[in-house]
Amino acid sequence: MPAGRPRTVSLPPDEMIKLGEKMIKWVVENDPVHLSEFYCIHMGYTDSEWDTMHVAPEFFPYYEKALKLVGIKYLRKDTDIEPSLKHRWQRVYFKDLKHLEDDDFNAEYSRKLKLSEAEMKLKQEVINNLPEDLQDQVQALLKQISEAQSSFKIEDSKRRAETKS
Repeated sequence: MPAGRPRTVSLPPDEMIKLGEKMIKWVVENDPVHLSEFYCIHMGYTDSEWDTMHVAPEFFPYYEKALKLVGIKYLRKDTDIEPSLKHRWQRVYFKDLKHLEDDDFNAEYSRKLKLSEAEMKLKQEVINNLPEDLQDQVQALLKQISEAQSSFKIEDSKRRAETKS
């Protein structure tokens, strides 16, 4: 086991530029499925070292270009990458797609939340228009339903966890 000072993560700017150029050349020549093939297997950097290095200002343009070069493989029809993996990794390699999908998800979530709030408000208005003795009964029934749903979700989660182990 080597002793001494641990390897520093950030290289001097000129070495980061050389590393970036080396990475682009390697990606073009080797057509990898993931950039970790370059930084981990080929160069020997750990993920945490890479996480620090790839955001360095002098290196980042090379990193982005390498991501796009790898990402092209996920768009081609004639690759040996499983279609479900192609779809999953497009979010990693194409940040604009990730942002669009996140925006769509957030808009849909907001729409559903507003709808749910309106539904709850409407239910409460209906309950408030009932005679008082029925209001208490309806509230008690809704509480029972909610508790039953919660315990069902807990039991279902337990069953799923047991089948995984």
